[in-house]
Amino acid sequence: MKTEKRKRLEKAGYAVFDDARDWLGFTEEEKILSDMQIAAARELERLRAEQGVSQTELARRMGTKQSTVSRTLRSPQTASFDWLFRALIALGATPRKIAACLA
Repeated sequence: MKTEKRKRLEKAGYAVFDDARDWLGFTEEEKILSDMQIAAARELERLRAEQGVSQTELARRMGTKQSTVSRTLRSPQTASFDWLFRALIALGATPRKIAACLA
């Protein structure tokens, strides 16, 4: 949003937020965790595409259902770190690579 438009809206009494997390009232810690979850999900999608692994195959490797994989990939911020890490490991990611994608 352009600076002048933002100032005009704020002067008119509107609250203007930089992103949805501000609007939702996330703490700084919650924003960091959200960023980490999204980073892990992006790495998961990158590895899956690079290896040509389908959601069905990933689900098989994890011992879960394809619908669970699909739902989680659509909304990674709802996934637990445990689930994301298990999925990354199922795709061959090492703890060092997982840590690097979160940094």
